[in-house]
Amino acid sequence: MRKKTVNRLSPAFLSVLVLLSSCFFYESCLASAESLPVSEKNNVFILSASPENTIKFELGGVFQTDYRYYNESERADNRFDIRRAQIELTGHLNDWLKLNMEYELKNDVTDRLMDTYAEITFNDQALRIGHFKKPFSLEFQTSDTEIYFAERSMGAFLSPGRDVGAMISGSFLNDHMYYAVGLFNADGEDTSGSSNDHDDPEVIGRLVFSPFTNSGIESLQNLQFGGAATYAKINLSDMSLKVKSTGMVDTSRNIYKLGHDTKFGVIQDVDDRWRIGAEAAWAWEAFALQGEYIRLTYTSLKPVGSPAEDAEFSSWYVSGLYFITGEQPVFKNSVMSRITPKHSFRPEAGQYGALGVGLRIDHFDGDDHWINPVSHVSVDEADAYSLAINWMLSSMHRVILDYTYTDLSDDIRVRVNTDGSIDYIDKENSVTLRYSIDF
Repeated sequence: MRKKTVNRLSPAFLSVLVLLSSCFFYESCLASAESLPVSEKNNVFILSASPENTIKFELGGVFQTDYRYYNESERADNRFDIRRAQIELTGHLNDWLKLNMEYELKNDVTDRLMDTYAEITFNDQALRIGHFKKPFSLEFQTSDTEIYFAERSMGAFLSPGRDVGAMISGSFLNDHMYYAVGLFNADGEDTSGSSNDHDDPEVIGRLVFSPFTNSGIESLQNLQFGGAATYAKINLSDMSLKVKSTGMVDTSRNIYKLGHDTKFGVIQDVDDRWRIGAEAAWAWEAFALQGEYIRLTYTSLKPVGSPAEDAEFSSWYVSGLYFITGEQPVFKNSVMSRITPKHSFRPEAGQYGALGVGLRIDHFDGDDHWINPVSHVSVDEADAYSLAINWMLSSMHRVILDYTYTDLSDDIRVRVNTDGSIDYIDKENSVTLRYSIDF
């Protein structure tokens, strides 16, 4: 199996950011702040050697802290948690060349390097090279700050995530079609690991159709639907499937784990990995609706002493979002755009920001053929129901209260007691209170 190395760039990376920020603020902002829009003065810095040689830098980041509560007495992990702590620096070297560096500051992740890439833009097309999200799934392509639930659906764990590769994307037919096609490593979110086994790059494509864009029909302007697919010939070091419920994110627990504790024991070989996805979304006035179906297939899994067989997994969700205060969700470039409150939080003026309510139904189907019933680490099916209240004090400042109930078809082991007894759960009631700032 491939051995992953621990990323040790944090001190140097932070030092560079501090130095750059200080230099840009002191040398550049004083000279250029008057020419910048008010909304950009806080996080845009201009470095200019001459009018012909000007570089614009944007400094951004995300901070999310949670308190998560579980109603089940078998769970002993009610806790505060830093869900995300990311810093991002984007450099616009000219009108057509961009460099983006994003880093996760938490030290409990395998690879802290996030969306880090160079991008060349020409007409309405873009070529991106580096480490970033693979073009698959509307929900996964949507930024963390535009997800209006505590966590993404269970199907997000069937998506390909980030990897190192190259992608070309853009729109055509007067913005009625959006496409993204890429070639990536097949080993997941790992910029430093390598394997001695042979594998091939993963091919990925996503296509989204917006038939009524620029049509003038307001009720259908934000209707879109599309699909995506991936294919890779992989080896065992590339095969890692762990599916989690909302309450199991950032913990060691899963609702499905495909690995050495399967029904047939140790897996010796694997052939291909396929994914297909279908998506649809619509927004009108203060309401948005979206849904997806994802299917993941591993072909020719070979356990010890048994013939090779496929393993198949699927998931779907449907979610709705409604802003009581009248803000209007908009889908642009195939994903939901950031929502800005009509009135930011100013109690002295009688303004309290935006209030939105989200509902989601989420289903996961595991492959019961690969479940070892005595291990209690995987379930055949799971159904989740989420209710989320979003209080947006500004476009960058938000509080989320999320309640998610997950019904499991099989018992999951959650704790081994000091007397040797074992606690199991067949359902999960999790409440997440999140405080989020992004800029």
